[in-house]
Amino acid sequence: MSRSSDVVRLILLVSCAHALVHLLELSVASVEQVISAEFWFSMDQSGWLGTAMRLPYGIGAFFAGLLADRFGEKRILVLYLLGAALVSASFSFIGGADIVYGQMFALGAFASMYHPAGLALLANETRLSERSRALGIHGVLGSLGIASAPFIAGLMLSIRPNDWRGYYMLLGVISGVLGLLIWWLLKPAGNGAPERTDSVLKNVSGQGAYATDLKFQIVPYSLLVSGTALSGVVYGGVLHFLPRYLKEGGTLSQLEAAFSLHIPEAAMGNYAAALALVCGALGQWLAGRMARPVTLPRLLSVVYALNIPFLVWMTFAEGGYRLVAACLWAFVHFMNQPLYNSLIPEFLPRNRRSVGFGFSNMMGFGVGAMGPPVIAMFDERFADYTYSYSALALLAFLAALLPLPLMSLRFAEREQEDAA
Repeated sequence: MSRSSDVVRLILLVSCAHALVHLLELSVASVEQVISAEFWFSMDQSGWLGTAMRLPYGIGAFFAGLLADRFGEKRILVLYLLGAALVSASFSFIGGADIVYGQMFALGAFASMYHPAGLALLANETRLSERSRALGIHGVLGSLGIASAPFIAGLMLSIRPNDWRGYYMLLGVISGVLGLLIWWLLKPAGNGAPERTDSVLKNVSGQGAYATDLKFQIVPYSLLVSGTALSGVVYGGVLHFLPRYLKEGGTLSQLEAAFSLHIPEAAMGNYAAALALVCGALGQWLAGRMARPVTLPRLLSVVYALNIPFLVWMTFAEGGYRLVAACLWAFVHFMNQPLYNSLIPEFLPRNRRSVGFGFSNMMGFGVGAMGPPVIAMFDERFADYTYSYSALALLAFLAALLPLPLMSLRFAEREQEDAA
């Protein structure tokens, strides 16, 4: 089989696992209002429920990266999927206000295994010149996974109102099936496989000695990781309460009146959130298409900065304008992922990319786990989103400054060496 077919198959399988991990990540945000109603959670308690899932989702990525470097990415991907399947199924048999925090923690721990393993596979099996486009495809499916979480939840809650446990059972079945498919179909097996010698790597990835001899560059890596940590707080804060934000603003009542719709209240915010997050997939696709190695740092800085006006707009938008502002925010926010993930491997040695991506995701999603409590704290105190989203806009501004020093690096020369 040709290299191109191997790479395409790998990209598709890994991207499907990416879509699912974000579906799992956003699952709690999609049903947090139903869970809160059942267990009488306040908004603050709901925010900490999001943290219970997001904190291990972030911190666990570093340790998953160590395991992936030791045992191979494929094994870690399968462990993530089968573990997530078991935890998701457990919601149907075990339940309680205290236990649900532990279940969310376990789900986040298994989900944390995806990014260091999946991103390292893509980084190792693509050339620098083609990596942004591959990561654009990967990002599009990830954004579709994010959008599908509230959409599937909306469908489930429309058919079976308040049945959030059935929603998780469905996610468990999907996770189990995908885990088996990756075990059977994904090739190569991972970094730990004995057949992956330097000569094989040169033939498969086309990167040769350049990627193998690349040294860890702590300053550029630290700048990128700090930026993704700040952006992660923005991401976690907005997404956890997005269905609630859209429902509270009267967006859905206007849509119902305009189109004569009759949507159960529990599903209303989810449909609007799904529509907004589909725009994120379009942003990922565009960023993957337009990215070139020489422009990556500048584009990443611009994308972070573009979050600011839309976050400010979201602070005062009402009615249908909340949906418009959320759609535009999602479009620009998710553009950062193919750009960021294309840059990160350039500062890591090849045999440490899993742990490098793991630490990066630990910072992005681990620090980002504080986003929901930040939103909840401001909202419970001031009863609106003005202060919380303004604080997120400030974090986006700081994130936009961090990639700027990387503009002096010679990515054009690296692209020529990679293609040689």
